[in-house]
Amino acid sequence: LIVTITIAVAVVLILGYGLLDTFYLQNMRPVATVDGEKITLEQFQARARFDRFQLIQNTIQLAQYQQLFQSDPNSANYFTSQIQLNVSKLNDPNQLGNQVIDELINEAIIRREAQKLGITVTDEEVDKAFQEAFGFFPSGTPTTAPTATPFSTATYSPQQLTLAPYTATPTEAPTPTQAAEATETPAETPQATATAGPTSTPFPTPTPMTEEGFKTGLDNYLTTLKTEAQIDEKTFREIVRSSLLYEKVFEAITKDVPVEDEWVWARHILVATPEEAAVVVEALKSGADFAQLAAQFSTDTSNKDRGGDLGWFERGQMVSEFENAVFAMTEIGQISEPVQTQFGYHIIQLLGKERRPVSESRLSTLKQQKFNSWLEETKASLKIERSDNWVSKVPTVPTLPPGLGF
Repeated sequence: LIVTITIAVAVVLILGYGLLDTFYLQNMRPVATVDGEKITLEQFQARARFDRFQLIQNTIQLAQYQQLFQSDPNSANYFTSQIQLNVSKLNDPNQLGNQVIDELINEAIIRREAQKLGITVTDEEVDKAFQEAFGFFPSGTPTTAPTATPFSTATYSPQQLTLAPYTATPTEAPTPTQAAEATETPAETPQATATAGPTSTPFPTPTPMTEEGFKTGLDNYLTTLKTEAQIDEKTFREIVRSSLLYEKVFEAITKDVPVEDEWVWARHILVATPEEAAVVVEALKSGADFAQLAAQFSTDTSNKDRGGDLGWFERGQMVSEFENAVFAMTEIGQISEPVQTQFGYHIIQLLGKERRPVSESRLSTLKQQKFNSWLEETKASLKIERSDNWVSKVPTVPTLPPGLGF
C-alpha cells in the first residue's frame, strides 16, 4: 500500500510539474537577456501575436488599395508585391521571431536609456495617444503649424548673374527633381530598420469623432485585438507606452543633429564618353558659353535647355561621385574635370555655395542615422544573450482572411 501510494504521489507530482512547466515555467524562461534583464517567452509570444495582427491589418488595407487601383497596372503590381512581402513574413516563423526579439531587445535598451535620462511616459500620455489616434481632441483639433520656408530668396552676385543669365532666380527648393530623375538618382534614404524601435503606431487610421464615437471605436478595436491576437488592454497599453518612450528617447539622442548644412547651386553637361567630355572641356577653356554647350552636347534632357541648371541642392540628393565632386568645389564659376558616374561623364560648374537649413527629409535621415549609430554602439557595450527556445513556439495566430494568402 505504501509503495502504491508513493508511486501515485510521484505520478501526480510528475504530471503536476509537467503542467506547471508547460503552462508557466516555460513561459517565464528568457528568450533573451539584456545585461541581466530577462525577456520572457510569454512577452515574446504576446508581441509576435501583436506583430502578426499589425501585418494582417496592413495586408487587408493593401488589398483594398489593390482593388481601388486595379485599372492602373503599375499601382496594382506595387500593392501586390507589398502584399506578397507581408504574406512571406507571416509564413516564415524564423523571420518574424527574430524581428520580434530584436524589437524587444531594443526596447529594453531604450528603457535603460530613458531611466538614465529621467524620461517617463505617464498613463495620461498613453490615453492622449489613444485619443489622437482616433482623431478625438477634447481640447479642440490642434492647428498644424505652417512649414517653414527652408531658406529665403537669395541675392545673387553680379558674377552669378553673369554666369547664369537665363535665370535670375534659380530653383530655390531643395529638390532638383528633374535632374534627379534623369541623371543623378538621389541616394537612397536610409530607412528605420526593423530593429531600430517599436513597430509602426498600432492604431487604425484616425478620423475626427465625438467622445462617444472615440470610446466606441476604441472598445471595438480592443475587442478585436483581444479576440484575434489574444492581447488584452493592459498589454496593449504597455506596447503603446514603449512606442512613446522610443519617440522621447529618439528626440533626446538626436537633439544635437545640425539643422543647417552646405547647399550648392550647380549646372552640368552630361556626355556619354571621355572623348566627348574632353571636347567640351577644351571648348570651355577656349571661352565657349557653358549654356550653349549644354544645349548642344548634354544628354540630360531635363535641363540642357536651361543651361544644364540643377538648381540648389543639399547632400544626399545626387549619386556619390557627382556629390563628392561638386561639394569639394570652392570657387564660384569653377569648372570641374569630367566626373564619371553610372550615367556618363559630367562637366560641372559651381554657381553658388552657402549654408542653409536642411530639408525636413534630410533632417529626418540624419537623425535616424545618428540614432541607429547610438543604438548599435550601446548594444556593443552591453551583454546581450539570445536563446533559441522560441523557435518552435512562434505563434501562428491571428491568421490571414481567406483569399489573402496567395
